[in-house]
Amino acid sequence: MNAAGKTAIALGGVLPGVALGTISVMLPGIADAFGNGENGLFIKMVATATGLGMMIGAPIGGWLSDRHGRPPVLAAATIIFGLVGCGMALADALWQLVLGRFIVGLMVGTISTGYIALIGDHFAGSAQSRWLSINGALATFVVVALNPITGMLADLGWREAFAVYATAFPCLILLLVGVPRTAKQATPQQATPRGRVPGAALLLGVAAGTLATGTSLYWPFRLREVGLESAQDIAFYALPNTLLIGAAAFSYGIVRRRLSIRGVFMLCGLMSALGLVVMASATTPGGVATGLVLEGIGVGLLTPNLSLYTIELSPPDRRAAMIGLVKGVYFGSPFLTQFALEWINHRAGTSAALLAIAVMAATLGLAMLTAMIRTGSTKGIVTS
Repeated sequence: MNAAGKTAIALGGVLPGVALGTISVMLPGIADAFGNGENGLFIKMVATATGLGMMIGAPIGGWLSDRHGRPPVLAAATIIFGLVGCGMALADALWQLVLGRFIVGLMVGTISTGYIALIGDHFAGSAQSRWLSINGALATFVVVALNPITGMLADLGWREAFAVYATAFPCLILLLVGVPRTAKQATPQQATPRGRVPGAALLLGVAAGTLATGTSLYWPFRLREVGLESAQDIAFYALPNTLLIGAAAFSYGIVRRRLSIRGVFMLCGLMSALGLVVMASATTPGGVATGLVLEGIGVGLLTPNLSLYTIELSPPDRRAAMIGLVKGVYFGSPFLTQFALEWINHRAGTSAALLAIAVMAATLGLAMLTAMIRTGSTKGIVTS
């Protein structure tokens, strides 16, 4: 693995970040262009179709990656991502944007799974934690930097904003130049039954996905309830959360040297629960922002920890497929949990929905703490 390949792996989370993190800047322009009072649902589908595609694309892409090799599948997915992403600038109808975003989601699920599998293939021990942290943190920071650029492009016109999808092509070059077709396995095969994903991993995927992405459906409305009306002000108060997620992800390798995988899950669950309770009970924008900061620490560590947990469970010849299944649950969890959360939100309000997510986070933290006390283990890799 040369420098170009390592750079490709470091930037492996950027394209998923582009797909998920820049669309909100484009939506007002798209709504103005296509909105006629009857397209509200389709406007929202432009944003949500990618998540549905990711949920399907992750397991399929993982299976293809195991069967045909990581670099070829990643290269094909990156090319399609770039062409379809940029091609959405030519859309003449909302259904074309929805379809394009769904296809982008399929590719993003494949890309996300493939790069995590590459980290498992090429690195071992503490290096895995370090590269997972770099992969997650750089994605966050690059998307933060791209959002103002996307905004400037969107001011010229919503079509111009889709130019950010061209970031796929530098990533493609790095992948082709730097990542070898085959890898000497860096980790020994585990005892996990062939082709079987433990139920605990799927449950963790649901919890992690809800905490990482599901809360974003509610905290903007919580900020509005405590007095913020401007979208710009809401974005400003949420910025520390985004930066803390990136900083926590970047520090994941350091944290893993001190805590087991279970220990990190415990920390993530309890920190997220605390942040969500603060958000739900706050009466000022600053209070909600404080809760977002606390939750950001937990969320930033949660995603790379789930990835490492899945790598540790996966035999090398089934690694990408198993990662893809867990990632598919992770991406799809907001859809799975939204029905219950929306019922709570409709009956008791945004604070109650945030508290319900806090219960899920606290349950995760306490379950891991109980397991650690039972086994007497707080250090080393613990995957059972």
